[in-house]
Amino acid sequence: MSEPTRIDMSTPDSNLIRTTMTNGGNLELHDSTRRDVAPIVLDDFLMAVMRGEVA
Repeated sequence: MSEPTRIDMSTPDSNLIRTTMTNGGNLELHDSTRRDVAPIVLDDFLMAVMRGEVA
């Protein structure tokens, strides 16, 4: 399994998010301004929900 694409939520890159969703990758959301908050990994199921494949 490949590493998730890291997205810094303090400056999100919407094109990278869309590309990752389209290509079936996973996302790791983190906030560089909040080092005390753990990153959130959107796995295959959550990515399918975001693509509208799961109701």
